[in-house]
Amino acid sequence: MATITGFKALGQGGIPDPMRRKRPYPGPVPSALMSVKGNLGVAMKLGFGRGRVAKLAQTLCALAMLSSCTNYPVMTAGPETDVASVAKTCCIGVDRYPDPIIAMIEPKADRASIVNDAHHLRQPYLKDKPEAWEFVQRHLRPMDILLTNDRSQINGYFIPGYFKHSLVYLGTEKQLRAHGLWQLSALDPHRDKIRNGQVFYESTPPRVMFSPVENILDVDGVGVFRPNLTQAEKRHALQVLMAQWDKPFDMHMDLQTQECLFCAELVNLAMPGLKLPQQQAYGRSLIVPDAIAAHGLVDPSLTFIGFVAAGPNWARSLTRQDLAETIKKHWPRPEMH
Repeated sequence: MATITGFKALGQGGIPDPMRRKRPYPGPVPSALMSVKGNLGVAMKLGFGRGRVAKLAQTLCALAMLSSCTNYPVMTAGPETDVASVAKTCCIGVDRYPDPIIAMIEPKADRASIVNDAHHLRQPYLKDKPEAWEFVQRHLRPMDILLTNDRSQINGYFIPGYFKHSLVYLGTEKQLRAHGLWQLSALDPHRDKIRNGQVFYESTPPRVMFSPVENILDVDGVGVFRPNLTQAEKRHALQVLMAQWDKPFDMHMDLQTQECLFCAELVNLAMPGLKLPQQQAYGRSLIVPDAIAAHGLVDPSLTFIGFVAAGPNWARSLTRQDLAETIKKHWPRPEMH
């Protein structure tokens, strides 16, 4: 299970300058769309209505957009980067927004289109880089976990950390046959979907679903980890995944409500042996995607396969150390909380 290395795909405009240690790749800062007046209009337009909830949504939008000014999209690392330290500091302080704001907005979360629908600020950076898509797909195997970063959408600014979403690669018919999984009865209702290219499986608004590659890699960056599962564990994971098909998405990100599932909850439910670290925020247990990445960098239950990131005119395969440095920069030190 070798790590992906050496990818340097040409985007429009060529390859960027050679990477230098700890140099952040460029990323856009959202425009004046999120001015005070603009925030209220956006919040109302996207489904929060009028009154106090809209005003609080305005504040939350502003906080999210302002936070982007201090986030580093991708960091390159030096040889001294301590990968093991990332798991100790990642994902502390998930509850970054004041409790009163969450308490007012959360009752509307199931109906608010700002979190249910895609509202793009710009084109995703990997969208026009088919070489990157092909490169990632060549290295995927059944049950691989993908973590994606997408700041092209408004809701990409509300989830703390670098990665915003997690999902599972099911595999093609050929791959599933080779891994002894194609004949599982759990796949009986779904084989045509897989044959038609819907080889990814995710919980994303509005429900748990199969998805094609164009819905998955239409993002800014992707990390891939391979669970070190026995054959029996792979079969069990696939059976559990299929049993969740069409369940509603959990807008409240609560691990205790299995009648609806958020993205990382689906992964955790199917592969409990990974022992993914849980975070506590707003009175509930949850798992943020960065926690999966940090865990995968140090825990033997997961193998780091690769990290591909892109900008307006570039796309590259980066290292395990680069990913560690990127995650580290998105989480303040514990003493800062």
